[in-house]
Amino acid sequence: MKLLNYDHTKIYLDTYFTNLSSLLECFSEQNTYYLIDENVLRLHHSKFASIKNLIIIPSGENSKSLNFISQIVSNLLSLGANRKSYLIGIGGGVTTDITGFVASVFMRGISFGFIPTTLLAMCDASIGGKNGVNLNSVKNIVGVFNNPDFILIDYSFLKTLSNEELVNGFAEIIKHACIASEDLFVKLENISQKNLLKNIDDFIYSSILIKLDIVLIDKKEENQRKLLNFGHTFGHAIESIYGFSHGKSISLGMVFANQIATKMGYLDTNQNTRILNVLNSFNLPSDISSINKKEVLELIYNDKKAIKSNIDFIILNNIGEAFVKSLKVIDLIDG
Repeated sequence: MKLLNYDHTKIYLDTYFTNLSSLLECFSEQNTYYLIDENVLRLHHSKFASIKNLIIIPSGENSKSLNFISQIVSNLLSLGANRKSYLIGIGGGVTTDITGFVASVFMRGISFGFIPTTLLAMCDASIGGKNGVNLNSVKNIVGVFNNPDFILIDYSFLKTLSNEELVNGFAEIIKHACIASEDLFVKLENISQKNLLKNIDDFIYSSILIKLDIVLIDKKEENQRKLLNFGHTFGHAIESIYGFSHGKSISLGMVFANQIATKMGYLDTNQNTRILNVLNSFNLPSDISSINKKEVLELIYNDKKAIKSNIDFIILNNIGEAFVKSLKVIDLIDG
């Protein structure tokens, strides 16, 4: 087991869910409530058979709504939750987002923790304290900054993930490498696909460290943390409009971003090609010809990073190096 500490959060890597009660101080099973993804419960039912106070979260982005949040709060009240209760989210990024948001607003805030079960949640979504829900097709537009007490990463959950879910996670790992670590990028270039899971601890650990280094500098996304939005300006709009998975959408968003960076003279074409090759090697899409850039304009205008007609856009100038540049939204579309 590895232990990382940041802010007031403990991150336990490579340990088992069954060790939870021994790792947490003052753990009270009676006053602990679990939000669990329906697919996780179905695939790992034996792990949770003895647990009470389970609230099931339907899989998918539709659960990240204010209407569903109100249902969860009602369920917690009916189960007897109070200000001293503990809330634990078990699932992917949707579940951790919901858990962090609910815990932050329920009775003005209760303690909470995450047990991420997807690669995407382990290396990115559960890390950093951003918890949000969607409104009117705009992702994560309503939310809070609040860190969990703990994040427990149990690799056994990865064994039941589909290949598409693994690819979703690697899209964010590739993103982290692009903005902050050429060394990690080279590992991604050279890894054999059949050895991915054998080396998963190294990729997750490296990815978490990159995100923590950035978050600790800028907890409220006032400057440096915006780098983590690389690929997400177009990516979130693509995800909302076309219904692609998060990983595929962010992959296409990175392609758009690099196309713009290359045209503006910041990113060398050879490095752009290397990134395209890595995306393709992980079966992530890189063909943006079928995406209507005009169609994403309205959603980008509504993006929470936009100020009037400008947006803080993330530009790569080298693999492992990125910066924030304010651009007019119309320039992104025309680029």
